[in-house]
Amino acid sequence: MAEEKVPHNHAGHRQRLRQRFCANGLSGFAPHEVLELMLGYAIPRQDVNPLAHELIKRYGSLHAVLEADVAELQRVE
Repeated sequence: MAEEKVPHNHAGHRQRLRQRFCANGLSGFAPHEVLELMLGYAIPRQDVNPLAHELIKRYGSLHAVLEADVAELQRVE
């Protein structure tokens, strides 16, 4: 018998972020949501929310993440 797939809590989250962005630009987005939107294009089929939060926490701001050295960013798990 085939196993039934149960949608997880974040089902459709990426699509909702993209729709918000298309409708309103970045207005109303928290820094981690902006980063999450960007990471979603770079890292397919993976929940990037924890990574966005970790990067903001580690670097202190969205601006600092965007200015960080690429090699250093690649070392973040």
